[in-house]
Amino acid sequence: MELRQLEQFLAVVEHGGLGRAAERLYLSQPTLSGSIRALERELKVELFHRTARRLVPTSAGLQLVPLARRVLDDVVCVQDAMRSAREVGGGVLTVMCTPDMSADAVASWAGGFTRAYPAVRLDISEVGSRHELVAAVADGRAELGFTLAPDELRGDLDFIELGVQRLLLVRPPGHAPEPHAPRVPLAAIGDLPLARRQITRNEEDAVQAALAAHGVDTTTGATVPSRNAQLTFVLRSGFQAFLPLRMCAAARAAGAEVVETDPLIESPFGVVHRAGELAPAAQQFVADVRAELRGWFDAIADHRAAGLGLADAVVRASQDRTHF
Repeated sequence: MELRQLEQFLAVVEHGGLGRAAERLYLSQPTLSGSIRALERELKVELFHRTARRLVPTSAGLQLVPLARRVLDDVVCVQDAMRSAREVGGGVLTVMCTPDMSADAVASWAGGFTRAYPAVRLDISEVGSRHELVAAVADGRAELGFTLAPDELRGDLDFIELGVQRLLLVRPPGHAPEPHAPRVPLAAIGDLPLARRQITRNEEDAVQAALAAHGVDTTTGATVPSRNAQLTFVLRSGFQAFLPLRMCAAARAAGAEVVETDPLIESPFGVVHRAGELAPAAQQFVADVRAELRGWFDAIADHRAAGLGLADAVVRASQDRTHF
């Protein structure tokens, strides 16, 4: 029996069949089916009732579920222990991000860490939703997960808050607010179509929730997979979009208008990790990211204290440093 067979067995149970489980594991259905059959032959018991549309665990399959999870959890604990035993100066640090906390953003925060610890290889990737990210951290495929704060977490996971993501309204050239009204009420953002980020059914869209709360009914002009694609639609299709501060200086430089709304759309963000003490490299990475973000937020606060609006303060702070 191999660990991968237990992982595949649990995937079939969790997804209710071969199709979605195979897609989740990046396997073909025949390959996954053969692996499950081999596991049944080795254990000398049927693990699933095979119906026309689903695979339903037998009583033996249900008994195997907690045992398989315990084995895989023990493997994760061994991996964590060995990772903690290593020095910060080497190894691989696996980081996952959701689209709302993109890999580009996390990479921009990692400059100090990579300069100080060049022997640590950062493996930064994106998944499609917070649900996928939390699952990846829980089963050990990622050590750190950067995301907006989840509504709730499993008991074996923790969340470290790093700050608050603020979104500004980005419009095509020529759509600046009136000079006497530097902040635009959400209810008055106008009828330009919105370029929205794709949201899975397991996610909540902070933009949609805020607009609905203020009685704003907007037209969706495009639904796209990334923040960069949203900005492209603003510049080339005349749409508007809500984008994080880190993109606003680039948007302004490309000719877009950047507008502060009243109220701002804000969401706390941070890092999901498995419960317990972080490995040295992960602990240092989080500390360095926190320091980078603190410097960025402080620079914005200084410019706002000098009388600049948020959009102008972001642009001014970005002239010295690129973080968020």
